[in-house]
Amino acid sequence: MTLADELTRGTAAAAEPGSDADRADRAARRTGRALAHQALRERWFACSRALGWTVASEWPDPTVDEVCEAVLDGRVGPPLEQALTHWAGARASAGIGLDETLSDLAALHTAVSGALGELGPRRRLALPGTDGSRLVRVVSLGWSDVACGDLSEAAAVDPLSGLASSRYLVTRLAEIHRAARAAGSRVSETHALVAVTLPVAGWSRVAPLAVAGDAASVVFDAGETIAVVGRSTVVVLAPRDGLAGRVRVLRGLLARRLSGAAGVTGTPGARIVALPATLEGARDTIARLRAAEPPAPRRDRILGLDVPAVLGPGPGPDDEPDRHHGSA
Repeated sequence: MTLADELTRGTAAAAEPGSDADRADRAARRTGRALAHQALRERWFACSRALGWTVASEWPDPTVDEVCEAVLDGRVGPPLEQALTHWAGARASAGIGLDETLSDLAALHTAVSGALGELGPRRRLALPGTDGSRLVRVVSLGWSDVACGDLSEAAAVDPLSGLASSRYLVTRLAEIHRAARAAGSRVSETHALVAVTLPVAGWSRVAPLAVAGDAASVVFDAGETIAVVGRSTVVVLAPRDGLAGRVRVLRGLLARRLSGAAGVTGTPGARIVALPATLEGARDTIARLRAAEPPAPRRDRILGLDVPAVLGPGPGPDDEPDRHHGSA
């Protein structure tokens, strides 16, 4: 029985479906649910203020209501964790720090586990012990995914892997396009992208990204740009001369260095992706590489066990054929 059910228990009698009494019963339950939601929301906000929330106008957010709904429904496990992930990401997007976000999570625990008055008997959000550690971890990862993602888009260096960011990659592409115009040549004829795709799981992706970047820097060691695009793709901007052979060497190096590595759920791939004639087209190509990534698996983030296998994406529309390895 949910908290909203408890609120209305005893006030609405059982009735035949479709009868006036049944309609009155459902109306009473909706009213009870709304009152329970409002009471939980207000108590959470009061607890958060008591724990040091600084700007009251920044606390309301649609994801607050999402978390309240999950709590009122008694949806523990993945449903609650998903709601908390959305909520933590919204806090990061609003510029709220991780410390204040975790304090707000503690306030929610206080609001749910304390004496809730009209919300019914004492309830716990399962913050103590291993369950609590899991929720703190879920919130921390939800916050950092958004915060670090925004930072990597705005910076020249990706803060997690130490490789160049996608923003810097676009800057280099613009420079190459200007140089090609001055020389009367076309970028699509002189340069291409090498896309390295890593089938990785959740929080374990950071180390494989760094290893892949280091392997790429061994093969592409003459000033080529090596950047992170998305959460599990490394892109190299390189001259076309001898590129197919270098990509084959890179594949072998990746297979050796990432074989059996923690968090890697499949075989890394490396392929040549053609550059369009325009800078805007190149931006679109990078966006497609990012969009082609498989969705981030969530189970490993919560339990650390049973990481689902993630298959690498197939060749994209811009990929070039490789007679020696299907697609380069």
